[in-house]
Amino acid sequence: MNNTSVLAACLRRLSWSPDRLAREINRVCGAGTISAKAPYNWLNGSCPRRDLPRVVSEILAERLGEPVPLHSLWPDKFPPPATAGQGRTPAAPQPPCGLGWTLPPAQRTPAPPLVATGEQDLITAAVDWLLNTDTPPPGQRRGEEIDPAALGLISERINQFRLLDDDRGGRLLLDWAVQDLRWAVMLVDTCSYDQDTGIRLHRLVAELGQIVGWMAGDLGDEAHARCYLLHALRSARLAGDRGLAAHIISCLSYQATWHGRGEEALRLIRIARKGTAGQAPSPGQALLASRQARAHASLKDLAGCERALEETAAIREAMGDAPGAAGLRGQEPWAYWVTPAVLVGDAGRARLDVGRPGQAALDLARGLELFDGSQPRNRLLHQTSLAEARLLLGEIDGAAEAAGAALDLAGQSASARGRARLTGLRRQLQRHDAADARRIVQRTDDVLGRARR
Repeated sequence: MNNTSVLAACLRRLSWSPDRLAREINRVCGAGTISAKAPYNWLNGSCPRRDLPRVVSEILAERLGEPVPLHSLWPDKFPPPATAGQGRTPAAPQPPCGLGWTLPPAQRTPAPPLVATGEQDLITAAVDWLLNTDTPPPGQRRGEEIDPAALGLISERINQFRLLDDDRGGRLLLDWAVQDLRWAVMLVDTCSYDQDTGIRLHRLVAELGQIVGWMAGDLGDEAHARCYLLHALRSARLAGDRGLAAHIISCLSYQATWHGRGEEALRLIRIARKGTAGQAPSPGQALLASRQARAHASLKDLAGCERALEETAAIREAMGDAPGAAGLRGQEPWAYWVTPAVLVGDAGRARLDVGRPGQAALDLARGLELFDGSQPRNRLLHQTSLAEARLLLGEIDGAAEAAGAALDLAGQSASARGRARLTGLRRQLQRHDAADARRIVQRTDDVLGRARR
């Protein structure tokens, strides 16, 4: 038996026997999928059949709270991802298995993406959710019984993480949320609870996983963002919460949009919307339609973008100001931040991406008027978009004004997306010799320089 392999190291960290790994696989894939002794053969060098390598990778990653790539478990069968523009290269050093691991600092090279989270695997996971009705997991009888107060504590912490991320975000907050996620996963794995409590616990794990994945993505760490979001999707499925699962898929779609993978983004968001098509109008449904507009815009599909924006507006109108709208928001705690300001501003960004800067500038200015001083990261992003739109319209003074407002907000947010937007806006302003443009370029250098120190 190879006790020095990555698989063996992961099992030691979890205090799992090979038999326990077999039980977990049969729990996820169905009773009788593998024999209790099969993992012993894997420790001796054999590779699981069919889709089991991916299942093992995802189970270990979920329990450890960190990526466990296929190429680290079975390097002879799964070569590491290629670096863009190059041939196959040796894998970057992987973080050690164990609960003490934290995400790498921003200045280090992120771990390579999981083999199991490529585009096709994201689409496969989303389609699998769409086509299957999941059976809630049974209760668990071993271990210490979960105190309901612990679930209330997790729920409260989730709300705190959301508000802190809205206000500032950053790597320290991410590491804190990761620790809470690991603790919640430990409760799932080691405690006893009835089915109703288990459903609630899986929903909380899904919400935490979505928050962690979103934070990682905002900090520019797409590989870990994908990993956490996929595990969040699995927990949402176990909880039977289709709205939350669709939201998680929409986050994967949105991140694909950020990274220029428009076709992938559009496929994912269409799946998310199809899977919740029968639900009542709600902030979450409006968000899905808005994100579909962004995906169409990234592909320069004006007609598709406008259709999705019309659907967003229709959902908002159907919700209206009736008392039921607040109730719907209460049923979607993860959509608390989806306000008219957000949706109008996002419509502006979509129209900017699709090549309509005039309408984009109007939407963005209106969205910024609707914000009440909350969500500084969103306001920063919308101000940079407004500056870009005004530059395209030849309004240098107006662009400088919006850019200055974005720089005023830069100190309040640790968002890598925000810094990337400011950097791109600086390049555009450098093309202009106007005094206001030069002033903003110098100020941007000062702000970004302080952020790097």
